[in-house]
Amino acid sequence: MLWIVLLVFIAIPAMIIGGYFLIAPARAEKGEITKRLSLLQLRNLQSADLPEFLRNELFSDVPLINQILIQFNFAIVMDRRLKQANLDMKVGTFVLLSTVLFFIGMLPGILLHWPFLISLTVGTLFLFIPTIVINVKKRRRMEKFLSHFPEALEMFARSLRAGHSFTGAIQLVGQEMPDPVGPEFQKVFDEQNLGIPMRQALVGMAERIDVLDVQFFATAILIQRETGGNLAEIIDKISHVIRERFRIQGQLRVFTAQARLTGYILTLLPVAMALLIYSMNPNYMKPLWSDKLGQTMIIVGVLLQIAGALSIRRIVRIKI
Repeated sequence: MLWIVLLVFIAIPAMIIGGYFLIAPARAEKGEITKRLSLLQLRNLQSADLPEFLRNELFSDVPLINQILIQFNFAIVMDRRLKQANLDMKVGTFVLLSTVLFFIGMLPGILLHWPFLISLTVGTLFLFIPTIVINVKKRRRMEKFLSHFPEALEMFARSLRAGHSFTGAIQLVGQEMPDPVGPEFQKVFDEQNLGIPMRQALVGMAERIDVLDVQFFATAILIQRETGGNLAEIIDKISHVIRERFRIQGQLRVFTAQARLTGYILTLLPVAMALLIYSMNPNYMKPLWSDKLGQTMIIVGVLLQIAGALSIRRIVRIKI
């Protein structure tokens, strides 16, 4: 048991020092990257002429860690999620933070001589804290984007009818709309100014914004640029469809309110009853903590509660 404690105390400082080397090079290279971008704005470069650091983004500033992460599809998925959550964090930093939290979560159980299974469970919960934070920030950002997206589409269509060019309409939306809609459209405008093809810029926007309506928007524009047609009318129809989806989703939230409330009650009721019984008679609950069978029952009960909550959540979340 002593060697495990020593391993934890050695691993945590090592990871903190490693985190410094992950972050420090990025700060040192910011000035150089800014200079290169300013030079690109003065030249009309094509996508093939772009520097390597613009075409292939790094998962980590440490070459060895970057080469390891490239081999896993997990790194690509997590890199996309970090961008969707608008977090200035590399995948290497995310992995480091998750690992440190895992050891921190296991440390109390090791020091207090908890059963290994309970210590591992607590460490695993801590391991997923960064993932949960990223998913929450991503969901909130997507919801905020979608709430302003119909207005942005209407502004885009009005700009086209007023005689602005396609890129001029994108720039107008980028300048006038609030975050996160405005910065995303501005990023599309800036990318095509740097020489990136419009198709690639729109596809990149659809990847950063994990919303079906943005994929409709990008697909409609790409098809119209190849086949022709009234783009302003197409954008108006997309905006109308999005607003109708908002209306139907509002009705569904009303119809499923009772089921969602039932799910909350069923999830919190066992915890509330356990706390109530423990406050009234602590010795009655003591076997759950001291006996191995009781500890197993707690773990199984928690897993079943999580499975039940996820099942109810999946039932009441109706996608349109």
